[in-house]
Amino acid sequence: MQENHPSALFSRGISDEKSGNGWLHAETGSTNLNQFTEMKELRSLLMATDFSADSRYAMNRAGLICSSAGISRGVALHVAETSWLETLKRSVNRSDDIEQQVLHNVMDTLDDAVESTWRHTGIRLESRLVSGKAVDTILEASTDADIIVLGARSHHTFQDMTVGSTPSRVIRRSVKPVLVVRNEAEHAYRKVLVAVDFSGHSLESLQWAAAIEPEAPIYLLHVYHAMFEHKMKYAGIKEDAIEEYRSQARAEAEVEMDRFLSSVSGIREDRLHQMIRHGSHIASILVREIRKTGAELIVVGKHGKTLMEHLLLGSVTLNLLDHAPCDLLVTQ
Repeated sequence: MQENHPSALFSRGISDEKSGNGWLHAETGSTNLNQFTEMKELRSLLMATDFSADSRYAMNRAGLICSSAGISRGVALHVAETSWLETLKRSVNRSDDIEQQVLHNVMDTLDDAVESTWRHTGIRLESRLVSGKAVDTILEASTDADIIVLGARSHHTFQDMTVGSTPSRVIRRSVKPVLVVRNEAEHAYRKVLVAVDFSGHSLESLQWAAAIEPEAPIYLLHVYHAMFEHKMKYAGIKEDAIEEYRSQARAEAEVEMDRFLSSVSGIREDRLHQMIRHGSHIASILVREIRKTGAELIVVGKHGKTLMEHLLLGSVTLNLLDHAPCDLLVTQ
């Protein structure tokens, strides 16, 4: 079965063929979570590949997610960069013939990758080849997808250093969750870590985590930092007084965690494990806890409750893109 798509150069395949948060301390009662309690349902997935090793990991992960989450439609997209095609046409005679030959070869390569994922996961994604600018085309193609899946590193090393990696640019502009795959996908995620600030956006992150991996244990991690703690040290306040202040901040975080958990529905209670940690360098703490728990996926929200948390979250997300030892899901 083949779907017509207005911007697709080639499109082949049928999906689902099987063979057998900002994390600063939250103010008590500051967020109404009722509007965020609806569980997520994954029906479609877009995976974008540039044929790099990480893209191969991402394609296999997309197949595994389709299988575990019951996704009925998955698309494997390759974007033939317009600038590259134009350079090719200027470089050779009979440019139209050469362009078509190259595109057919690229489509064959894409089909081979899809076939490999089918053998690996039992899921056959739909092949789609489109010309355009990579990020713009991915975002346009994701209109009817519930989630975007990308490899962490691409072939475009110089471009990544100068204008930012494709994942970072897609995350900044996308209104859909973006999964960035770093590691080889051999099985469904066995442990998932979700960073929470007790806001509705954190609840959304939790719901996406549960939708992507319906059975794995989920570790809810909140990082708190007592306000003015460093200034208190500089002011000469004794350490025991600072420790008492810090303990009070932790107690408030524990109350907020209980309130947050009480708002969760549709997820088995035995899957949820709460973790509260103290510190100011959030990304480092997240990376440390990923290693300690053995989490294979970390989920963070793109939006914080305040402008400051939103800005901080952006820096943490970029840090995790570079340093997280596991896959990263950024929710909206």
